[in-house]
Amino acid sequence: MKTFMRLGGAYLSDSLEFDAKHLALAEFRRAAKQLHRYGQTLQASLHIAPDRDSLVEYPDYTVTLGPRGGVQVQRA
Repeated sequence: MKTFMRLGGAYLSDSLEFDAKHLALAEFRRAAKQLHRYGQTLQASLHIAPDRDSLVEYPDYTVTLGPRGGVQVQRA
């Protein structure tokens, strides 16, 4: 299974593909912390599927940056 991450309001078809969930979370942390320096926030959704053609709109997880800089992952 692959993990697809949709950042912000991007289309699902534009989601980033990762081989594992922890790789997607590491990329989210990097991007969110970079934006946080400029006072911006970032949200993402994770979609678990075998391939891009099998993606569904409803996410498996939602991801945000917490108040102390940690990544918060919630099952959707």
